Amino acid sequence: MTENKLTDIANGRSSAPYQDGIFRMLFSDKEHLLELYNAVTGSNYGPETDVKITTLESEIFDRRKNDISFLMNGKLIIFLEQQSTLNYNMPLRFLLYSAKTYGTMVPQGKIYRTKVVPLPKPEFFVFYTGEDTFPEQITMLLSDSFPEQDEITLELKVNCFNINYPLGATMLERSETLLGYSFLIYQIREERKNGVSLTEAIDLAVRKCKAEKHLTTFLNRHEGEVRGMLFRYLNDDEFRDFYSKNAYEDGHEDGRSEATLATAKKMKAKGFDLETICDITGLSVEEIKAL
Repeated sequence: MTENKLTDIANGRSSAPYQDGIFRMLFSDKEHLLELYNAVTGSNYGPETDVKITTLESEIFDRRKNDISFLMNGKLIIFLEQQSTLNYNMPLRFLLYSAKTYGTMVPQGKIYRTKVVPLPKPEFFVFYTGEDTFPEQITMLLSDSFPEQDEITLELKVNCFNINYPLGATMLERSETLLGYSFLIYQIREERKNGVSLTEAIDLAVRKCKAEKHLTTFLNRHEGEVRGMLFRYLNDDEFRDFYSKNAYEDGHEDGRSEATLATAKKMKAKGFDLETICDITGLSVEEIKAL
């Protein structure tokens, strides 16, 4: 393991490659992590900067684990890639996540003492790679969740960036690594639009990235893992989209529509495990086995 490869083994976390998403895997490298932070803030932190990973094993954001939390220069910084449908509850989710993080940092006895407990200043960032229409940059506020706006006593700000290629050009110009990642996702989607299978689309996209010199070192080192992750997560996305759209159009809300059964049957035929099919369709194990 190289010196700049960050781990949170000290926090008791295993690092099985197929548990993490591509975003977390890519930016768990100190050089890439600092590059991304410098890109979103306009700062200029160098390799001498002390960084400590504090990422939690939590499903507050997503079971895909595309979040990275770290301490740097007296700040608690949390990055999150949002791949799926737009979610405007991100400030609330960051609030819950940061509360859990601070809880691990402060010994319980200290909060009962009279002296103020110093905390690292939090900063929150979302990088949107979904396919919904989304501005190049917006700020989400926790206060928007409060029906009564007379006096706000709790606030949390989340800076959100659309990093889809080529729409997020401004941000992508600031980070070569982020550009490469966005280009990879873009190429896969373009191939899928042309009717190419997901496996072949990933293969073509990886080759195109290497030809264009995007993420070359990263892909050479982790190509097998990357292909596996992309197939798992993008396949999951496609089935969720299919299920959601068809169930809505058919007007079924009980989770047992023909579209739901068709989705489950298709997933079963492709070799998905029962737990994943249950999670996506809402069907029971018995119903899926009967298909």
